[in-house]
Amino acid sequence: MPPATVIDATDETFETEVLFASRERPVVVDFWAPWCGPCKALTPTLERVAAELGDRVTLVKVNTDENPQIAQAFRIQSIPAVKAFRDGKIVSEFLGAQAEPQVRSFFAGLLPSQADELAAAGADALRVRNLDEARQHFQAALAAEALHGRATGGLAAVLLEEGDLDGAEALVSQIPGDPYVKRQIARLRFERGALGTEAEALDARLESDAQDIDAHYRLGCHLARDAQWAEALEHFLEVVMADRKYQDDAGRLAALDVFEVIGAEHPITLEYRPRLAMLLF
Repeated sequence: MPPATVIDATDETFETEVLFASRERPVVVDFWAPWCGPCKALTPTLERVAAELGDRVTLVKVNTDENPQIAQAFRIQSIPAVKAFRDGKIVSEFLGAQAEPQVRSFFAGLLPSQADELAAAGADALRVRNLDEARQHFQAALAAEALHGRATGGLAAVLLEEGDLDGAEALVSQIPGDPYVKRQIARLRFERGALGTEAEALDARLESDAQDIDAHYRLGCHLARDAQWAEALEHFLEVVMADRKYQDDAGRLAALDVFEVIGAEHPITLEYRPRLAMLLF
């Protein structure tokens, strides 16, 4: 019997079982077929190594005969083909049957580093708002790996929670393209947009003048800062409809920031992205 860490994925489940799951831990995908002799030689080794690593890695098997869409999407022309995913992207791969030492080395290269584990612990502490503990973990991760994306983004999140906008901005400017950091850059813009205003006063301004673009934008930033995403997007879309030139297209950019923070597959993103596109085109 295959270990619990082995999953059979299909064309329909690949996105969930591999791309989404790889955000939490590495996922190794074995593309195989029943007629493939080298596949039969490699699979037991893959399963054995995956079983030893337990929940630190997931092994997913894809029968290329039964799931041609996935095979075509990843240009599988020869099997066995093994691809490793992290954060939804291929990070390592090999073709053909490999000896067990090579397979073990392949898996070892995917396991979390010390900085990865410290950053994960920091994220857990941040999730329950233990800011001091989160800061300690993130700083330790950065001491081990100076430009670690998750630790940089996590420490920026701590600074934002504490109101240190300048400190957060200095931190995220080091690696602005990292996915974890980009979320905090978006949050930082919301904080900047809400700075110096009160939500109640902005509501009052809109009651007096529903076309007050500045009030729509700043109230949207307040709402986004408080994770009221749909309500925030309504205000940002009002800005887009009224004036694309306001603060250099700030309404559109703020809407994109919301999508960045909550993710491309979030139901609110799926609802509001087409609405934004209709306003633009």
